[in-house]
Order: sequence, then C-alpha cells, then structure tokens
Amino acid sequence: MKSAAAGAALLLCLLAAFIAAAVSVLTGSAVPGAFGCLLAIPSGDGTREGGPVAGLDGEQSGNAAVIVQTGMELGLPARAAVIAVATAMQESGLRNLAHGHLDSLGLFQQRPSQGWGTREQILDPSYAARRFYERLVTVPGWERLPLTRAAQAVQRSAFPDAYARWEPLAQRAVDALTGSCVAVIPGERAAAVIAYAQDQLGKPYVWGAEGPASFDCSGLTMRAYQAAGITVPRVAADQWRHGPPVPPGQEQPGDLVFFRMEAGGPGHVGIVIGGGRMIHAPRTGDVVKVASYQRPDLVGFTRPSLNSMRQPSD
Repeated sequence: MKSAAAGAALLLCLLAAFIAAAVSVLTGSAVPGAFGCLLAIPSGDGTREGGPVAGLDGEQSGNAAVIVQTGMELGLPARAAVIAVATAMQESGLRNLAHGHLDSLGLFQQRPSQGWGTREQILDPSYAARRFYERLVTVPGWERLPLTRAAQAVQRSAFPDAYARWEPLAQRAVDALTGSCVAVIPGERAAAVIAYAQDQLGKPYVWGAEGPASFDCSGLTMRAYQAAGITVPRVAADQWRHGPPVPPGQEQPGDLVFFRMEAGGPGHVGIVIGGGRMIHAPRTGDVVKVASYQRPDLVGFTRPSLNSMRQPSD
C-alpha cells in the first residue's frame, strides 16, 4: 500500500511539474519576433476556410502560406511577403524544387555554393523564406523600391523584369492568407485556461454538469475559458464551429482539441496542455484527467476568438 501511495504521489508531482512548465512557457516574457496570429495553412487540395487562394493550387498555396507566416514571425510588413511570394513564383512556380540551374534549389532557387545554406536547409521552405527575408531587409529602402528592383537586389537574376508579372497574384495571395489569420491567445489567458482545468483534476464526469463539483467535457472547457475571460458556447459541436481552426502540428497550450465527429459536429472536447497531452472530462464513471490526444478519432483543433472576450462592465 505504501509503495502504491508513493507511486501515486510521484505521478502527481510529475504531472504538476509538466503543467507548471507549460504555464511557465505561456506566461514568460515575449520572444523577439513573436507575432499575434497564426495562418490557417491550406490543405493539399488547395482549400481552406474561406476558399482557396485564387490562381494557386494546393502545393503553391501551402508554400505561399509558409512564406507569409515566416514574414509575420520576423515582424515584417506585408510588402515583404508580396516581394517574397512574387519572387518564389518566378523562380520555382512556388514549388519546392529539388533541382535547378547549377546547384540552385527550393522555392527561391538558392545555391549552397553561394552561401545560402546546405541542400537540406534550403529545401526547408521556412528556412528558405527566412534567408530571403534576411537579405531583403539589408537592401537600402527596400520597402519603397519597385518589386522588380527589391527582388533583383536579393536574387541577382538574369531576367530582373520577370518578377513584375507576378506582383498582382502575390498581392492577392498575401491578402487572402493574412485574412485567414487566427488570433493567438495572450499567454496569461491561455495559462488561466490551463490553470482552471488543472484545478478540476480528479472531479467526476457527470453528463450536463458545469461545475464546480463535477463536469462533462464541454462544461469543463466552457468554464475554463470563462475563467480566462473568454466566452465559448456550451456544447462541443458549437465550440468547434465557434473558434478558427488551427492546423495540425501548430496547436498550442490552451487550444481546444476535438474528437468523434458526428452528424452535428464533434462529440468530445479537451484542452491542449502541450506535449501531445490534454486535460478532459472523458465519460460517465471517469474523472477529469490528463491524457494523450493522439487518438484515431481526433478531429482537429480550434483557438477560441479573442472577439469573444467578455468586456469589463461600466
């Protein structure tokens, strides 16, 4: 009995340390270059919430989204993304090519022999975009230059005027993609969501319960977000429709994670805490607990909109 109790105590200590680490990351000081939204990157068939990027297929749209997202992470204005997308359209057709003239590679046809990085690095679209931007911002007055001159200053192309033909398409792509921006919940609010859910660990699941003594899955998530000053609907299916989708692999602590798609929407919901784990109220006969969200019935993730934040009363 003593060994079992000791094991349980150790497990609780490890759990507390894990969640504390997640909360620490969320409430820590801002990281240089941090940004306020996340792009809903298009899926392979070129579709996304609100429709495809006009004139681009799925592969091209996804690469354009990576370019735009990287520019946002660096804190650059949208003009930089327009220049970068137009450049990549001319150089590679917005495709991550494993070949090119001499040793040119990737979206921007960058050359390992010219100091752009290794082959493996250049074939990483995020890396390639970052390297393009790093050189672009060293060009004096790049923001005010015609696109052709700004792109040429980075690329040293034999056909500098060719970039101009892609500027309208690049502008449409950047406008469409930044319009799909998903607001990032401020760290202190995400931490408040997780802290509330942590405090409910061990409480029994009761269908229809909203606390404080017991919860069902969506009752727990609703109350956790209320604790952070954000209003979400009561049931899982409505919570799924309420928040902008977050691309798989880009979920963050505090996001909602959904399971078991049914006719009206997902039938179960939990709260991401990081490391592939969530806090959720599973089912009748069980309790609020930490579990993996890597399950066969995983539907996806959302990030409740900050537009749903409660306004302070007068």
